[in-house]
Amino acid sequence: MSIPDLRKALNEGIVLFQFIKKDGSIRHARGTTSPDLVPTDDTPKGKRTPQQQALYQRTTVAFYDIDKKAWRSMRVDTIWSYQRALKLS
Repeated sequence: MSIPDLRKALNEGIVLFQFIKKDGSIRHARGTTSPDLVPTDDTPKGKRTPQQQALYQRTTVAFYDIDKKAWRSMRVDTIWSYQRALKLS
């Protein structure tokens, strides 16, 4: 699965994944970007400039952490593994 596929899976439901944190430890997470699964109060309100969006697309994946109930991000070069856990219809 590619990074665009990961972003699509996050938008369609919940994804289980692992990535390497800055301290070298492996972090396990359950995340989504699906508007149906992110609480209304936690919906992003800001906008990125085109330059920020281009950099984001190349280097970072943002997700709503289901367990921590907060937005998190990870660098694409630190992703260890991921798999779709739930796909909404």
